Amino acid sequence: RELRRIGRRVNRSGRAGRGDGGGSAALSAREHEVSALAAAGRTNRDIAAELFLSEKTVESHLASAYVKLGVSARRGLAAALSAAPPGR
Repeated sequence: RELRRIGRRVNRSGRAGRGDGGGSAALSAREHEVSALAAAGRTNRDIAAELFLSEKTVESHLASAYVKLGVSARRGLAAALSAAPPGR
């Protein structure tokens, strides 16, 4: 609570953005789909339009993917997905 009070973002489980070691296998199918589009350089607005989602939903999927992959930006997201085993 103290970290949130001073404006620091902390995910629900209390870990400050550290991945759980599951890699891209930890992502849901939709998180993976949204993350792949974001890693390809698409904006949240473009992703939302293509997948028929709201921009807020895209933001939520990306935030969840960032935590699961242990990254904090799209650049890290792209690197984490490119390191994923083929087939996912």
